[in-house]
Order: sequence, then C-alpha cells, then structure tokens
Amino acid sequence: MDLLAIGLVVFSAVLHAGWNILGKSNSGSGLAFTMAASFSACAILTPYLIWYLATIGWASLSNEFWGLLFISGISQMVYLVGLIVAYKHADVGVVYPIARALPVMMVGAISVALGHELSSQQWLGFLLITLGCMLVPLTNFRQMTLGSYWNVGVFWALVAAIGTTGYSVLDKEALSLLTETAAETVSDQYSAVFYLGAQFWAIGIPALVWCVVTGKQNEIKMAWQIRKTASMAGVMMATTYGLVLFAMTMTDNVSLVVALRQISIVFGLLMGVYFLAEGWYLTRIVGVIFVISGLIHALM
Repeated sequence: MDLLAIGLVVFSAVLHAGWNILGKSNSGSGLAFTMAASFSACAILTPYLIWYLATIGWASLSNEFWGLLFISGISQMVYLVGLIVAYKHADVGVVYPIARALPVMMVGAISVALGHELSSQQWLGFLLITLGCMLVPLTNFRQMTLGSYWNVGVFWALVAAIGTTGYSVLDKEALSLLTETAAETVSDQYSAVFYLGAQFWAIGIPALVWCVVTGKQNEIKMAWQIRKTASMAGVMMATTYGLVLFAMTMTDNVSLVVALRQISIVFGLLMGVYFLAEGWYLTRIVGVIFVISGLIHALM
C-alpha cells in the first residue's frame, strides 16, 4: 500500500474509534442514531453532490453504479444498527473488536474470489488480527470457550460484521465504476467525496422509509432528540470513511485497507478504558499485540 494511503487509514481509525464511543454513550436506539447521524452528514455534503453531478453530467452514472450504492447503503445501515444494539448488551471492548475483525477474513476471501492475490504472509496477518480480536473480549484466558462468545452482544456484533463485509466490497466496486466514468472530468479524490455523500443518503433514506412503513414514528422523534450527539458522530463518520475511500482509490486490493482499519481496535480499547472506565486485562493486552503483529504481516 502507498504510504499516504496507510497514513489516511490510520488517522481515520482514530476518528472511527471516537465516534464509536459516542455510539456507546447515546441514549437512543440503533435505528434512531443511524438516521440522525446519516442525515447530519447529508446536510453537510449535499451541496457538493449537486456540484459534482452538474460537473460530470446528471445522467452520466450507470444503473449498475446506483444499484451498488443502494445495496451498500443497506449494508451500512445493517452495520450501524447492529453495532449500536450490540453496545446496549456489551462493552465497547467486547463488541468493537469482533465487529471490526471478522470482516478481515471475510473480505479477504471475497477479494480472492474476485481475482486479487493474497500471499501466505498476508493470510497469516489476517489470522493473527482475528485471533487477537477473539482474545480482546475476555477477562482471563480460561474464558476462551464457545460460551464466552455466545451472548446477545456478540450476536449483534456479528450482524455488524456482515454489514461491514458487504459495504467494504461493494464500495470498492462502485467507486471503481465512478472513477472510470468521471476520470476525464474530475480527479479520483473528488469522486471519493461524492461517493461518501451519496452513501449517507443511501443509509438515511432506507432507514427513514423503514420507520414510516413500519409505523415507528417514535424512532424519528428519538432521532431528533439525540440530534446533537448523533450529528457529532455523523461528522466523524463522514470524515472517517471519506479518508478510507481516498485510500481505496490508491490501492487495488480492498482487503488490505480493511485489515489496516483494524488498528482502530487498539484506539477503541484505549478510549473505552479511559472514557468509559471499562476493564483492561492481560487478555486484552495480548490481543492488542496479536492485532499489531497481524497488521505488520499483512502490510509487509
């Protein structure tokens, strides 16, 4: 990976861990928080979206691109709702590593299926990251049994991981289509910002429609009540994933970007201990060492 791409992803990881702390602290439901955070980002980025479409041509983007964007938005919504619901049943130090690490192996497998090559050393790195994250939720090594992971919080963390896998793969494909279409008019970085804003609309609108169709107007009211905290998270989410999309334009293999993003697990643990008074155990220390070792192997 390009050094600039690595720097962008690492910085985004710090911000990502930060908005997860806000997500853990919020008093609203997962759906309400998702809507409030998404629409706050939409409000900021919509003028840019209008400028971008006017520049490249309103009808220049293919139906395939819009279809990938729509499915990616649904995947993002699954991830965000799963994450916030998981936080209501378990610590950030338990949920966050599982939700972030499981997609490493999933995206790696999908990347290979799409024709990208991964070395044995990179697979070893992915495995170390995953093992490290399975250790992080434990308070001692004797708890390393299936029952330790058999709870509601981990289930919703798994749901979040499936959402992450979906949008990570889809975003790379959609972004490639977008940059190919707009390459003669604007740079890839401009296209990345456009995709970021479009994706937040693809998250917010389905969430709002779901609330209206299912009669959950209380979710809409709750989203308004928590708008200040959720708006802060929305801005951090936009900045975070915008940097990741920038990095995606600099590398062909999205699995390396997904793997590097797991450095946010270390930041998330530290923030959980410092801001939320969560426990810091030997298992978490060993898990962090595994994660860092895995990242070194994956990127070498």
